Amino acid sequence: MAASPTPLVQALLAAAEAVVAGAGELNRLDGYAGDGDLGITMAQAAQAMKRVLKDTGDTGPSQQLSACGAAVAREAPSTSGTLVATGLLRAAKALPIDPSDGVAILLLCFTAAMEGIQARGKASVGDRTLVDGLDAVCSNLARSAQEGLGTQQALHSAAGAAASAAEASASMEPKVGRASWMAERAAGHPDAGCAMLAIAMKAAAEAVGGGEGPTGPAQAQ
Repeated sequence: MAASPTPLVQALLAAAEAVVAGAGELNRLDGYAGDGDLGITMAQAAQAMKRVLKDTGDTGPSQQLSACGAAVAREAPSTSGTLVATGLLRAAKALPIDPSDGVAILLLCFTAAMEGIQARGKASVGDRTLVDGLDAVCSNLARSAQEGLGTQQALHSAAGAAASAAEASASMEPKVGRASWMAERAAGHPDAGCAMLAIAMKAAAEAVGGGEGPTGPAQAQ
């Protein structure tokens, strides 16, 4: 009998499923400030992750994240796909050999992912990109670690922070990439990258911790 998926694999699979399901909404949001194809690209990335995770059951978390990153880089070689792949690969490298404190590990991985995406995408906090969502998640996880929260509670809280960051991005001025060329058109709509993170985080938190979880901007108008 096959072994049950680890919490990491459960979280990654749930996030991938949610991104596929939310592809249409991500395309819509991306259409205000980009090419309108983020959902298509991220659905391809998510499907690649789902396929590779089926073959990583006997490997450790670092290898699983690394395999996901390599698959996304190979099968969704766009700007957004490259950034997501970079985040996954950086998170994989940040994992210690023997992770013990779940919240500290989450913070370590998300911080490494954010730093990698910042370096690759040349975006800063406040530029209205995925980085703003990741910064909110990292700040929230740091507070959860200080407060001694458990992993499940911390993950739900971080998902809420991602949702809030996506909603807040609707009032931010885009400063990098194509979105900066059409700032007026993007105004009032959540950044698609932040929305994607919120969708993925909500699904991951529910898969690992159960419960309703925080609501995200997936249905934002």
